[in-house]
Amino acid sequence: MPLETVKLTAGFKLDGPLPRSLFSTYREIVNHLLDYAWAKGITSFKRLKAEKYGELRMKYPSLPSHYIYTACQMACSICKSFRKLKRRGLVKAEKPFFKKQVVMLDDHLFSLDFESWETSIAGENGRVKLKLLHGTYHEKFKEMKIGQAWLVKSEDGFYLKVAFSKAVELAELNGRAIAVDVNENNVAFGSMERVRNVETGERAVRTAY
Repeated sequence: MPLETVKLTAGFKLDGPLPRSLFSTYREIVNHLLDYAWAKGITSFKRLKAEKYGELRMKYPSLPSHYIYTACQMACSICKSFRKLKRRGLVKAEKPFFKKQVVMLDDHLFSLDFESWETSIAGENGRVKLKLLHGTYHEKFKEMKIGQAWLVKSEDGFYLKVAFSKAVELAELNGRAIAVDVNENNVAFGSMERVRNVETGERAVRTAY
């Protein structure tokens, strides 16, 4: 059977303290890289990393090196997006600027433990362990491959957004199909052999409330 890769992103609220300086330091690095990349017309991650890694490694010696890698990825992505928007006249700013409270993580910077529902995140003073607040929805991700992640700081705390992927088998086509028509007050579905109509009563509910 043919295989297809399914990609999903899961969000976990984190229970525990995170060093707040991580977000400000990361934002500082990304904006430094944005200024350099925009001035030089760089959109290649490899070139940006090659030209700036050594300098930033010396400036931030206690920061795990892979934060500089992901900051280079983030800066290149922002530059490409900003350039497209600039061509279409959709931005007024002269150059890109990163102001979000977001940190991009690769597989060297974090790990997940689904047995204890914990994450380990690399910081300037070693790794920090935090609890993952989860629900039954998150159970399905145990069997999926872990990709990149993003630390997000919001008004109600910290979140970890993780990208997962899984190869699934596609069913062989047999020439049969089912049609579904969702209407305001009913759902109709069927095949060549049979058609069925289900009254939902949604119109009355929506009108009432």
